[in-house]
Amino acid sequence: MISVSADQTVTEAGAFAKEVKATFPVIHDPEGKIFDAYAVGPMPTNVVLGRSGKVVGIIEGVDLKALDAAVAKALVSK
Repeated sequence: MISVSADQTVTEAGAFAKEVKATFPVIHDPEGKIFDAYAVGPMPTNVVLGRSGKVVGIIEGVDLKALDAAVAKALVSK
């Protein structure tokens, strides 16, 4: 799991990671290149990739049930 921050500065991105006690890498992308590549709209958006690197789910907003289902699908994908 990684998180992508669109904050303007690395300091802001780091502060958020500390605040939520992130145990995963947080990538700083102030120009939004990653967001553009995956057509990310609303925040938060979770893009779940399967083992092959293909997108198996895109969850917009806070929907833990959908996120759990996408992660389960990713774990069994080839």
